[in-house]
Amino acid sequence: MNDNVTLPANSTYDYQTRELNLYYAICELVVAVLAVAGNALVIHVFRKERRLRRRTNYYIVSLAAADFLVGLLGIPFALMSSVGLPNNLHACLFTVSLLVVLCTISIFCLVAVSVDRYWAILHPMGYSRNVRTKTALCKY
Repeated sequence: MNDNVTLPANSTYDYQTRELNLYYAICELVVAVLAVAGNALVIHVFRKERRLRRRTNYYIVSLAAADFLVGLLGIPFALMSSVGLPNNLHACLFTVSLLVVLCTISIFCLVAVSVDRYWAILHPMGYSRNVRTKTALCKY
């Protein structure tokens, strides 16, 4: 397959002629279903079980909420953009921007969990003295 295709000057490339790669779509849908179901369970258990409401777990739940939205909205939008949908410029910008924002939020939540755990392990006394649940809630 040649990636360096040159088109004549008077021809136009129809972006709607892209076909959906079936294996890609199936893998994306499996990941989406697992992400939505798994993260919904994490959020549900956190809401039901009061003993889990500790400062560290708020970061985990924010990561679960971000990943839930990636599975619910981001992956379907990625599938749509892989076949050239939507056709409207503003709708296309919205879907791609939302995909980028959701993935970035998920990455930042993962960074917050990592920094929190790093600080708690390296400086346990300073962590328990300086980090309160109210601080975690403000950042949540």
